[in-house]
Amino acid sequence: MFLLLTAGTAEALPSNVLCRVPGVHDPDVIRIVHAVGLSLKVSDKVMLAGFEAGWVESHMNNLDCGDRDSLGVFQQRPSMGWGTPAEIMDVAHASRRFFEYAVKVDRPDLTPGLLADAVQRSCCPSRYDEALPRASAMLRQAWQGGPEVVAASVYVVEDGDVWVGRERLSTAGDFVGRPAVAGRFVFARTDRGVVMALADGAWRAVAAGVAGDPEAVLRPDGTVALYAVLADGSVAELSDPSATIGMGGSSPQGVGRSGSIPLSPPGFAVGKPSAIAHADGSVAVYVRSGGALMVRAAGAWREVASGLIESPEAVLRPDGTVGLYTLINGRAHRLGAGWEPLSDTRFIDTVSAQADGTVHARQADGTVLRAG
Repeated sequence: MFLLLTAGTAEALPSNVLCRVPGVHDPDVIRIVHAVGLSLKVSDKVMLAGFEAGWVESHMNNLDCGDRDSLGVFQQRPSMGWGTPAEIMDVAHASRRFFEYAVKVDRPDLTPGLLADAVQRSCCPSRYDEALPRASAMLRQAWQGGPEVVAASVYVVEDGDVWVGRERLSTAGDFVGRPAVAGRFVFARTDRGVVMALADGAWRAVAAGVAGDPEAVLRPDGTVALYAVLADGSVAELSDPSATIGMGGSSPQGVGRSGSIPLSPPGFAVGKPSAIAHADGSVAVYVRSGGALMVRAAGAWREVASGLIESPEAVLRPDGTVGLYTLINGRAHRLGAGWEPLSDTRFIDTVSAQADGTVHARQADGTVLRAG
């Protein structure tokens, strides 16, 4: 049976004068909506429709009020079959219902805004497409990842570009996630899954088909080891950027200009790898595989710990031991006898750790703070 669902919003924003709608979006809400869309593998058009609808309906806030019985980020109504009030107030549930229905009703002739209206069935169809600039800006923020802290320099992706401190390193506007830095190279991933390298003032593509942020580490001989999780969930060592860009150095054995060396089977890992280079030139690679923290050393994978829900961060301490960090429920943790919390402050994506044990992370609003 095909159930006709309507959000039932008579106005583009709640008309109830007692329902106060913030003038700005909630950073946590946009990240949840985005994450749900990614998990469902929705198209760019459907994702944009969700962000346009969220802005028009609630300014991307999880409202506990609305027109008649409308609630939540999409102002969905329990009386119209969207779920119980508690379910609708769960942003992940509300987002899943929106995206699933949007996929069902999508047609090639619909713009993202008209698709949003096909789901919401509001009085004001044109307002969704009018929200495109705001929706696009929120999408760029949702794509932002954690910081890469090198010495006293903080590298981040903000509004689609790579920055170090107040210096803007790119102008393309299509970078996402967390940058990586090794030697004189800065790496970042585009929203098309292409890893770009910045050297001597120019960005060049070094790999394609990646699903997560790249990890780069400088070997003792000055070459760069570059890793990423590919679209099929396999972990791969990518081409040495110094060779790919034609700036000296040598590529790993068997790697062509845009090739990669598979290090795991498909479906093995998600997120961003973390790597450390030892004095003998060997590199250990750490990834999240399901809920397990896995390390590849001497050509074999082994489990280090469990309970992982975000990507790990590994750092080589001055005494030669390895420090391991991650976020659990948004809070920075260090691996000791178990996962030990470093603070109660909530962060997003990944942490950036230094050899002295200093840890930095990024909040949903983009602020980078010391987490431990």
